[in-house]
Amino acid sequence: MRSLQQTLLMVFHQLNSQSLSLGDVTTPPKHACQVGFEFGVAEESTFNFLDKEELQRLRKSIVDKALPTLDVFCAIRYHKISEGGERTPLKFDYHLLRFIFYSKNIELLISHERGTQRIPLEDLTTFLTNRINKELATKQQRKLALKYLHTL
Repeated sequence: MRSLQQTLLMVFHQLNSQSLSLGDVTTPPKHACQVGFEFGVAEESTFNFLDKEELQRLRKSIVDKALPTLDVFCAIRYHKISEGGERTPLKFDYHLLRFIFYSKNIELLISHERGTQRIPLEDLTTFLTNRINKELATKQQRKLALKYLHTL
């Protein structure tokens, strides 16, 4: 479980520095725009941006003791790109993700807090699962399998 938790954090940290096409995350995209993620991890009543220092601090704490839950804030930034390359920001989406770790399973609860929700929750879940599985494969670890998905 500790290795999986460290992998989750690594994937979120990597996504913080990437810019993707909306079509990379959801299909078919309704708009042509760029997508950027900002992940933060809960610590008491605040969320700390998952930069390099925060990633190292959390990874060290996980070595000592696996987390029973992991609460993550996810802001999804959208930018429309003009033909001249000019970026125009669009409304962002804000999500809260809660990972609950059991002995052989993980439960993920996602709440869309506000925004236009350009990416459906099902697509966001699939995208994150695929990214996590890609990283797990590089470490020759067992992949996550999505057993059940329910949205309200």
